[in-house]
Amino acid sequence: MKGTKLLTVALALMTLMALKAYIDWSAEQPEHPPPPELAGPTSPLPPTEPLGDDPADLLLHINVSLQRLRHSVPEADAYWNRQQHGLFRALEEGPANATWGCGDGQAAAAEIKDFASYPEQHQRFVLHAACRSFPLLVNQPHKCAGNRTFLLLAIKSVPGNFAARQAVRETWGREGEHGGRPVRTLFLLGAAHGQHQPDLQHLIAYESQAFGDVLVWDFEDTFFNLTLKDFLFLRWVLAHCPDARFVLKGDDDVFINTPRLLAYLGALDDHRARMLYTGQIMANASPFRVAKSKYYIPESFYVGPYPPYAGGGGYIFSGRLTQALVLMAQHVAFYPIDDVYTGLCFQGLGVQAEAHPEFQTFDIAEKDRDDPCVHRQLLLVHRRSPQQTMRLWRLLGDPQLKC
Repeated sequence: MKGTKLLTVALALMTLMALKAYIDWSAEQPEHPPPPELAGPTSPLPPTEPLGDDPADLLLHINVSLQRLRHSVPEADAYWNRQQHGLFRALEEGPANATWGCGDGQAAAAEIKDFASYPEQHQRFVLHAACRSFPLLVNQPHKCAGNRTFLLLAIKSVPGNFAARQAVRETWGREGEHGGRPVRTLFLLGAAHGQHQPDLQHLIAYESQAFGDVLVWDFEDTFFNLTLKDFLFLRWVLAHCPDARFVLKGDDDVFINTPRLLAYLGALDDHRARMLYTGQIMANASPFRVAKSKYYIPESFYVGPYPPYAGGGGYIFSGRLTQALVLMAQHVAFYPIDDVYTGLCFQGLGVQAEAHPEFQTFDIAEKDRDDPCVHRQLLLVHRRSPQQTMRLWRLLGDPQLKC
């Protein structure tokens, strides 16, 4: 009992320091800085109370949530499991320094006996996973100014996908008032200066000036950096769009039935609207152990099942959960698969992943892929080309459409 009380006190102090450090960090960031070259068995702990708006209530919730997460993460010799339990033990010893550096990547690699056998992207992830602070090269600090945003569309893209972004702007991602509900759109990018990548900075700068909807951070835009992109975006929302009622995270090749989505969100009762995390839910999932898979995770890296999580192609969560997510993410070791990491953070908060049948992040039957009547009954479907997106949007808006 004494140890639990000490842990709770340490968590509270640490969380306060982390929040203060974040606020200080946000205040110091220039708008245009110059460019420089995670689950397991169900927790035995009781469920937490719903998140409140009072800061003290939030801190209490985070404290209990972190203890729950500790019980849900398997203790094992795998690298990520050891890293995560190391974070928990550090909290027992007292408040930690809430600033971020890049740590010692070589020392991290030395902890993995078969590190040399890891694919290159896995090796690079281990070497740089502790890096959580990167300059924002292109910002949109006034995106949500002057109007309480009902829905913030945060679309993951890569620098070269100009056509995909433009198709979104001209169709389901068009900004404005939709039945009195303000919709804002952002595209989330890393810088295009990685190995074998052309320099697209000037084109991205022009795109930003023309549309005012691009965020670019100074890190290489790779699949294993999507977790980093999500983390940095959450911090951006907390600093620049804290009143967004709902946030949709999605890929730039999804098709969204925006009118149907807004109607669904507008009809939610207050409790669900405040605690929402929904999409196509992956339940009882485990790491892929086939090295050729895009989602491959070596056994020496992570052991245990995954938490229930929403497929990263597209999901929605309540904007009011952003602050709690930022705080929770500071105590969860980065994981290479971004949607799994998000699931870990929501699991830690005690927010249940809610399955919605109208989210189809693995696409639909081939015969239905071009059928507007099928898409009219969906909220989100994955993998549509810019041309398919334009055609489907035009057909859905046709008053002569008969279904």
